[in-house]
Amino acid sequence: MEAQAPWGGGQQPGQVTIGVPQPQPQPQPQTIAGIPATTQVIYVQAPAFKPSPNYRHISYLVLGIGIVLSLLFSFISGMGSEIAYRLGNSMCCGAVGIACALDAIYYSGKSSWQQQTGADTSGTTIGMIADIIFAVLAFGIALLYLIGPEYLF
Repeated sequence: MEAQAPWGGGQQPGQVTIGVPQPQPQPQPQTIAGIPATTQVIYVQAPAFKPSPNYRHISYLVLGIGIVLSLLFSFISGMGSEIAYRLGNSMCCGAVGIACALDAIYYSGKSSWQQQTGADTSGTTIGMIADIIFAVLAFGIALLYLIGPEYLF
């Protein structure tokens, strides 16, 4: 029996082995939720909704002008003018109705933008429906103030 060197692996010292090296097992790449861990994930924030004619800002302007004109007519009606009283109240309710209609137009544009970006549209749809209902009610009350209660019954 011959003594073997521990590094030799059964080969004689000085002997060279030529051939294919034995493949070493490669570790599997770690995956998280089906994505390899070496892949960089970049989150892109969707752009904010900024319409070109912003109907919500226009509705604020209309509402402010309507309230200021309503207050002006209320001061005039304090001097005993019945028509100024009716016009002031009708103008205030009409301005609220127009502001709600403009806000509904804003919600319509936002809803179509959300559909294009894949976002949920339920909140904007509910807001649009509520704006339309309030606009109809405000226009009805404005009409009632304009024609006066004595013509109703």
